[in-house]
Amino acid sequence: MPKSMSDLQQATESGDATCATFYSITNTEQGLSGVDLGNHLIKSVVQVLQNEFPKLHTFCTLSPIPMFRKWLEGKIVRYHEGFHSEQKEKDVSEDNKLDVSLKFVDKSLFQPTDLQRLQRVFSSESCLLDLLRTLKSPSWLTRASGSNEDGDGGASGLAVELEPLLMKLAAYYLTIEKHHGRPFCPVAKFHIRNGAEMHRLNYMADTSSNGMKSCGIMINYRYSLDEIEENRVQYEINSDVVVKDEVKCWLIEQ
Repeated sequence: MPKSMSDLQQATESGDATCATFYSITNTEQGLSGVDLGNHLIKSVVQVLQNEFPKLHTFCTLSPIPMFRKWLEGKIVRYHEGFHSEQKEKDVSEDNKLDVSLKFVDKSLFQPTDLQRLQRVFSSESCLLDLLRTLKSPSWLTRASGSNEDGDGGASGLAVELEPLLMKLAAYYLTIEKHHGRPFCPVAKFHIRNGAEMHRLNYMADTSSNGMKSCGIMINYRYSLDEIEENRVQYEINSDVVVKDEVKCWLIEQ
């Protein structure tokens, strides 16, 4: 199962292939525009592929999280605005500024340890605004973090420092953030509605300018053939989403 766009580009068609990856699922018939045929299309493609490559047993996607960075930017802006509104009403000492600011943040989203880590990384108390500015600049992939003493500027610097937090936030966005009880992410909603499971999050999977709209993070949705129909029905009836360990492991304790 591919972890990155590079893995996809290196993949080859082989009679011994065991994994097929969907990168894009599109209905090209104009007369059927707006009609939800995702489930039918996926099952049809699986049948064709299995006829041609009989050893295939894993069917998955490597999908972007296209609105993730925009969502995160909104969370950070609301945090900043809320904190400064509080400062106008009450003088806050340097010692307890971090605790007061948490009143304006979903505590299941940013934990004190997350903010303390960011303060160390950026050597700044306005660490979330620093994070916001950083994610808008493509150079952050090769910048060393503020706490990286060797200053080598390699990808092992800031990108590594930010991995635990960004992966946790991506898992939160995909699995906890909801709209009318369903996944907020439109790509997630499509695949879950068609019977897929959230299988694995992949860090620095797409470092192109387009990929960085997802902070470089991509997700594998897996279509387990024996479970597609049950997953689809449970989602439609109960809004249940199957989330595997390689996504759940990034979430904080609830």
